[in-house]
Amino acid sequence: MKYLIFLFSLITVFTTQAQSDVAAISQPVKITIDVSDTTFYLARYFGDKLYYADTTESKDGIVQFEGNKHRGGLYAIILPNGKPFDFIIDNEVVDIRIKNIEDPVTGIEVKKSLNNKLFFDYMNYMTEKRKESKAIGPKLKLPETTEKEKAKYKEQLNQINDDVVKMQQDIIKNHSDKFVGLMLNMTIDPKLPDHPRDEDGNITDSNFVYNYYVNHYWDNVNLKDYRTVNTPVFHNKLDRYFSMKGVIQIPDSVFHYAKKLISQTDPVDQNNKVFQYVVHHITNKYETSQIMGMDKVFYFMAKTYYCEPNNIAYWMTPENTEKVCNRADKIGPTIVGNPSIPIILPDSTETNWISTYDIDADYTVLYFWDPNCGHCKKITPKLQTLYDKKFKPRNVEVYAIGKATGEEFGKWKKFIVDNKLTFYNVGVTPKVYKAATDTTNNQRDLTKLLREHTTLQSLNYADTWDVYSTPRIFILDKDKKIIYKQVSIGQLEEIIDKLTGHEEDEKLFPLSNPENGDNPPAE
Repeated sequence: MKYLIFLFSLITVFTTQAQSDVAAISQPVKITIDVSDTTFYLARYFGDKLYYADTTESKDGIVQFEGNKHRGGLYAIILPNGKPFDFIIDNEVVDIRIKNIEDPVTGIEVKKSLNNKLFFDYMNYMTEKRKESKAIGPKLKLPETTEKEKAKYKEQLNQINDDVVKMQQDIIKNHSDKFVGLMLNMTIDPKLPDHPRDEDGNITDSNFVYNYYVNHYWDNVNLKDYRTVNTPVFHNKLDRYFSMKGVIQIPDSVFHYAKKLISQTDPVDQNNKVFQYVVHHITNKYETSQIMGMDKVFYFMAKTYYCEPNNIAYWMTPENTEKVCNRADKIGPTIVGNPSIPIILPDSTETNWISTYDIDADYTVLYFWDPNCGHCKKITPKLQTLYDKKFKPRNVEVYAIGKATGEEFGKWKKFIVDNKLTFYNVGVTPKVYKAATDTTNNQRDLTKLLREHTTLQSLNYADTWDVYSTPRIFILDKDKKIIYKQVSIGQLEEIIDKLTGHEEDEKLFPLSNPENGDNPPAE
């Protein structure tokens, strides 16, 4: 049953949820299949995932469920061959006969259910039109095809597209109240206007089409209809909107359009899952985004919808809400664009205290590393090479925070000496650690340490800077504002070259070499 996904932390079990939005009378869902009697599972789409909805035993090849128990939307039964068969339940009697479980859509017989009659007619029509397109497409590329023939083939392809659009529009126009009409309408993108132009034909607003697209993208989606979220079509449309193909991937811009979209859903009706799905999807997408700086969107989403005093994420347990909010609090100080929290730590002599804010440099590279970390052992000498040949001459400093507590202290100092590291090397050394943790003298040493040298945030730098693995690299500007985070050694070189006007310089550690690319798994 690999197609059934159970994510109980995300949503409540659908079968136990009160269904005030479905008819009280019995509406049987009957599917006839020529197979031996066995157990069949019914699953409902929530976005692009299938969730368990019901179980029944087939009898004499008839699979039957009580339709009035289930919300309107796209469903699937898992066939004996392990594949899902999609169909619609939407407040009507369903009677379908599957003639071939290996190709259930072709030749399907819908005895009752207008939704499913339209749905499968459309799917079979699309299959035929795809075959026609595939037969014509290659002819356009043949060298012997004349321009006249190409024009004819293009006209045929345009006609196929027009036929498909007409069928879609007919279903949407005549059956807008049916789920199939609601679902097909979601597939229609806004028709884009041309750019505005002056009298000479010059474009007067280069952003006009983009702005029209992002502002009219949801015109054909009913965001207050609970059925909207019960199809992968909605998930795919949502995922595309918040990607490079939709909203520009700049945190403030993404959050602006996220709030605008969410405001069009119904956050009050807990039986309507559109609000829940949109909020969860955007939050999760940007918590795990690989695009630098986009965790700012996650931070905004958490603080706006999950955390007090704005906690309206009613589907979350208190424990999961606490996890989300703790994560937001943790990454908040390291969001790109924020002023950096000062780090004040001693060098290997344990007597010279150095603050990041005392470093007079156009740019400062914060480098968190561990002498036991295998990747750090490869990266740190490369960082020294960059410092010698590129950074130091351009007034770019490196402030390296190494793991120097306990037995790591000796390894840390040895690595610094062996690799001739000449940039700033600091750490929580044994002497500092003892003063910070010794409780035998009522923490007088800690009080003195904080009064004369450092801060608790510096002593707890791993938590302060969300350093859950090493190596980790941040770049600060002249005012010590965070401008880049979690970059690789190759990316670091490219960024500093660009920032200092040396973008075309030869790269010592090019990104074409995998060793200089994305950071490896956490150590």
